[in-house]
Amino acid sequence: MEQGPWDRELYPALAVTLAAGFAAFLIWRFTLNAPALPACWFFTRWHVYCPACGGTRAIIALTHGKVAQACYWNPAVPVGAVSVAAYLLSQTLWRLRGRRGWVLRYSNRWLWAFLLLMAVNCGARNLLWFGFGIAL
Repeated sequence: MEQGPWDRELYPALAVTLAAGFAAFLIWRFTLNAPALPACWFFTRWHVYCPACGGTRAIIALTHGKVAQACYWNPAVPVGAVSVAAYLLSQTLWRLRGRRGWVLRYSNRWLWAFLLLMAVNCGARNLLWFGFGIAL
């Protein structure tokens, strides 16, 4: 099975990004003693939820194993984490098997579905905020 044109660049880029993110987390946690994160600049300035709103809280919830809470804060974060993990795992196993067998391939459909999920989450949060006065 031939490797797709995007997979050639995406696989190592995701692996390096994952390693750099983990290193940044270790520095933040152990060297800087986990300082408090600043308030969201976008929400503080305009009082509107952005598409990534709740993403930091969702990542923190995921690192503590609270998947339901992560989905509450921003469902795109756990969906993205599972998607990236599945992609990296399947690509790694495919490469270890000598590039034989089934493997997940990159497709723009994954990106558009992720962006749509972020937009729906943003729209729902702002509808609840402006339409019903429910702050999340």
